[in-house]
Amino acid sequence: MVFEVLGRIWRLQRALREEAERGLGELGGLGGLEAWLLRVLKHHPHPSEAARRMGLPLPTVSHMLRRLEGAGFVARALDEKDLRRFAFRLTPKGEEALAQAEALMEEALRKRLSRLSPEEVQALLRLLEKLEEP
Repeated sequence: MVFEVLGRIWRLQRALREEAERGLGELGGLGGLEAWLLRVLKHHPHPSEAARRMGLPLPTVSHMLRRLEGAGFVARALDEKDLRRFAFRLTPKGEEALAQAEALMEEALRKRLSRLSPEEVQALLRLLEKLEEP
């Protein structure tokens, strides 16, 4: 049963990301993980913290950051509090891409949630909240 639950969660997440990625392709080939990284960077601008928040290896996030920087979605700057560290901020292009990515993901999820009654949506939220508790 555990693997059935995990599998269903994974397949839903993957289906949502793939649906959103079809629209993301128009944003300079931005992928779903890269859009997620843009979202994480808004609150956690250091690569190591972003990697930890995403559950990805630092080299993977560093590679994604190089690609995002090269495409003009993010800019690297020295951290004002610690000049030994780099922080990344979203450029206007990155902000626009993130807004579009969030809209695409929201649209994909709304389509699926429309299959549920308002009561079922509320029950789903309560169950997910329970599962998130340590």
